[in-house]
Amino acid sequence: MATFSTETHADGLIISRTYSFARLGRYLNALLLFLYRLSAFHITPFLLHLCYFLSLTFLGSLLLALLKPSDPAFSPRYLDMLFMSASAITVSCLGVVEMERFSSAQVVVLMLLMFLGGDVFVSLLALLLRKAKQKANSSRSVEIEAGRIPNDDDDAVVDRSEAGMNINPSVADVESTTTYTCLLIYVISGYIATFHVLGTASLLAYFAGVSRARGVLKTKGINLFLFCLCTTVSSFANGGFVPTSENMVVFNRDPVVLLLMTILALVGNTLFPLFLRSAIWASSKLTRRAEFGSMLKSSGNEARLRPLLPKSQTSMQSLTAVGLLMAVVVLFCAMDWNGAVFDGLNSFQKLSSAWFIVVNSRHAGENSVDCSLISPAVLVFLTVMMYLPSSASFTSPREDDSNPEGKNSWLQSLIFPQLSWIFISVVAVCITERRKMSGDSLNFSTLNIVFEVTSGYGNVGLSTGYSCSRLQKLNPGASCEDKPYSLSGWFSDEGKLILILVMLYGRLKKFSAGCGKSWKLY
Repeated sequence: MATFSTETHADGLIISRTYSFARLGRYLNALLLFLYRLSAFHITPFLLHLCYFLSLTFLGSLLLALLKPSDPAFSPRYLDMLFMSASAITVSCLGVVEMERFSSAQVVVLMLLMFLGGDVFVSLLALLLRKAKQKANSSRSVEIEAGRIPNDDDDAVVDRSEAGMNINPSVADVESTTTYTCLLIYVISGYIATFHVLGTASLLAYFAGVSRARGVLKTKGINLFLFCLCTTVSSFANGGFVPTSENMVVFNRDPVVLLLMTILALVGNTLFPLFLRSAIWASSKLTRRAEFGSMLKSSGNEARLRPLLPKSQTSMQSLTAVGLLMAVVVLFCAMDWNGAVFDGLNSFQKLSSAWFIVVNSRHAGENSVDCSLISPAVLVFLTVMMYLPSSASFTSPREDDSNPEGKNSWLQSLIFPQLSWIFISVVAVCITERRKMSGDSLNFSTLNIVFEVTSGYGNVGLSTGYSCSRLQKLNPGASCEDKPYSLSGWFSDEGKLILILVMLYGRLKKFSAGCGKSWKLY
């Protein structure tokens, strides 16, 4: 049985652990078996996702609350730890605690939550669950062909609409579907491993060669390897949390770091369909297996090939993403090139920071400038970018009419559309923070609150933050201490709870994409 040992240096203690690959494999198989049994009892994908994110949110909050922070004088509130955990698992990156107050162990917890909540990893889990269903369906197909048809109420019956199969699929069809699923699992697993290794190695190489950037981490007492690994995981998962309290503002003079992180952010979310097709094409050339070519030629609308999209849809989605990014960069540079937001940066640093912010507005949430200094026109455009899902395209895929009158369609048509929930959330936050809005209107402006709520809904994490200088403009005698975290860190407890619900709803918003059809605006 293969094992490996590690030593973790944190808070002056050396903790040794011996891990067993076989034991980890058994735990994963048990988890998949548990999820499969849940789905066998007709639990919908929405409930599975909801249970997954809620359970990890509460588990992460308990770990963050139990582990000791790096600052002995810091005593975190459980609500703040719950907020940080929900923000990490939903890859929203809205922080209410200074990151440098967390110990190395707590940073690792946040990093794992971001990894487990990332779109690519969740897609991999869905494929593993689908594989377990297909194995059960394969044995059922054998019984059907042998004349031993099981009872329709048997737990082995799977959702054929999700599996993309006929009512009575043949053994060959089931085996073909299982083959595609297995190949996708291998490709996505390699995809995740490759970009994490390359990203971490590239950042380590840069910091090893640039003493100034390395000195920033040394001054803050942050482990170099932990920073590079956490930053890679955060960028790829579009999580947004990095070990520095100021996020990437302290590295806005290091355009190479920013550009590396934007590549990871794009391949982990917005351009994932494009790079997935490229990875499958490369696999077909390397292995010369015909199945890879068949996967690329087949329609990605078939559930057996998800998350692979058809070629035309992938092209339009990628062109849409790049076109929107370029449009915002042009507006950003035109409005703020000589503004305070880029103060002290040269031309290349300004351009790289502008590109970094715009790319991160599409769900990654890392920032290299003070967003409160961005001009209102650009802030509004960034708000729209945060609202748009990663699948936004100039041409939408054909609507699925396979179940136009399903048992839940009447309820879905009555539920408010997605945009309405942002409106309701903004109103609710304005009510809970009404006193701060009246006494500190520069920090708690309506635009800033809309920006914050939309950032949470879009699972982005960009924030205008809070500035004591703006408060003192209105009230010169007010006492205040600047904190390098999101504006939501200054919300009341009620406002934070609302934002937690907003982040969770935003992470599951794909299940409400067809809601609100009964609401007509004309």
